Amino acid sequence: MNEIEKIQSEKGLVEEGDETALRRLFERAGRGEDITVGFLGGSITQGAVATDDTLCYAYRVYEWFVKSFPGSRFTYVNAGIGATDSEYGAARVAEDLLSAHPDFVLMEFAVNDGCNDHYLETYEGCVRQILKSGPGMALILMNNVFYNEGGSAERIHRQVARHYKLPSISMRTTIYDAILSGRIIKEDITPDDLHPNDIGHGIVAAVICSYLDSVLSGMGSGVQAPGPGADGQLPDPITPNRYEYSVKYDNRNADAVIRSMQGFTPDITPRRAVRDCFRYGYSAREKGGFVEYEVEGTCIAVQFRRTINLPAPVARVTVDGDEANSVILDANFDQTWGDFLALTDVYVSDRPGKHRVRIEVIESHPDDKGDFYLAGIIVSGR
Repeated sequence: MNEIEKIQSEKGLVEEGDETALRRLFERAGRGEDITVGFLGGSITQGAVATDDTLCYAYRVYEWFVKSFPGSRFTYVNAGIGATDSEYGAARVAEDLLSAHPDFVLMEFAVNDGCNDHYLETYEGCVRQILKSGPGMALILMNNVFYNEGGSAERIHRQVARHYKLPSISMRTTIYDAILSGRIIKEDITPDDLHPNDIGHGIVAAVICSYLDSVLSGMGSGVQAPGPGADGQLPDPITPNRYEYSVKYDNRNADAVIRSMQGFTPDITPRRAVRDCFRYGYSAREKGGFVEYEVEGTCIAVQFRRTINLPAPVARVTVDGDEANSVILDANFDQTWGDFLALTDVYVSDRPGKHRVRIEVIESHPDDKGDFYLAGIIVSGR
């Protein structure tokens, strides 16, 4: 018995949702129409630890479509970026995924989101943007898990799935359950209790494809009533919903909001792929360098690089001159796995307004090996 056969894949569907959009997608694929399949998430979606991009779970799900509908032409879009959550997802989904006009999307942020109200709101913001992107969007939500203790944000993500009648698939009720029961040895499928290896990616894909198979095989059982979003209308949000409206300002679009800048150099290096996330920002090395923005919204976050090339400079963010509540951005990263695209919330409010945001380098060192890299700021709400 191989590892996939040890999984009870039928337990993967934890929220049934409405299959209408997926069935209609399958009908289109059966007629030979061109279909774009997209994936949004963190490092597991990106394919971390897989020895080849074609062995990650997302590509294997794409291959399921290709094999299941040989008369159709499929386009694959992987918008996974390691160590990122649904707050950043809400700010980048339009550029990184929806710009490709996907017909099918699988979204996964369960091991990067916290299980709290903030991430309930950011996750819902992502979902609403995807559902509003075009009629008939087939969206599936998927939840990975920490294989050593079973933790994830699945509880709040399922709350969103129920509200929007979206299918939700879980690796906790399938892979983690098989580990707990002894049917699978954890070390055989993950080197770090989180990221699947090639075998693990194959199992994750198998759970997802098992659900897709069940929908395809049940196509003759009748058509369900259209779910939320089928007519372009969505139900009222379950959160304040500030992250449905979210924009990232980097050096491609920030001219309208930057009021002054000194000591920061724009990075104009072209981005090679979605995962090439340290692009289009600004870098500085000298103490006193600053950027000042004027933006309008309810929530403001700063993205910057935390680097393993130590030492590196330290910056401070001040909103509306409130130095008592300024936030320190330390570019020094004490891990070894690589540079990290950090996202730090610096202002959160229920009321929209205009705000001045000043980011200033307050500490540098003669022997700095890294610079302070400001990837941009994210403004949400309206």
